[in-house]
Amino acid sequence: MENRMLSVFFACALLGGAAYAADVPDIKAGLWATTTTSGDAQLPAVTASLCSSTALLQTLVDQRLKGPNHPCKRISVIHSGTTITEQSECKFGDTVTKSKSVTVVTGNIAVHTEIRQEGKSGVIVSDSKYVGACPAGMQLGDFVADNGMKANILHPENAAAPPKTP
Repeated sequence: MENRMLSVFFACALLGGAAYAADVPDIKAGLWATTTTSGDAQLPAVTASLCSSTALLQTLVDQRLKGPNHPCKRISVIHSGTTITEQSECKFGDTVTKSKSVTVVTGNIAVHTEIRQEGKSGVIVSDSKYVGACPAGMQLGDFVADNGMKANILHPENAAAPPKTP
């Protein structure tokens, strides 16, 4: 459950990797559906919906780059048309992990990202698309995972477990 929750946070909070970019793409505000696969056959694809906007993505970037407890730093960012390529490095204890993400933005309604970790063969692929206005009762940052788990990415400490099945 914890790995799945982390995958959902990863997929939704980054809206397919868009928030990794130095310049946040101008996305259409509303409900976004994201599907993420990890390249690990044992982990199923994760699908979630997120009420998002450009301002939300900018907040996430600001937290990522300026947060005192963030273990990652950006090594390089290259913009080429609608493609953003970033190399980053994260330090967890004594372990340093390097990764490269390539994000392709289609208009303001779709984002495709592929992330590869140095030394690993798998790739994390995330596809996000705008699906319409946020439904009543959802606010900016709210997401709902395919398993029913609900949270707000700005306040993950308030995450609600998925409903129990009888």
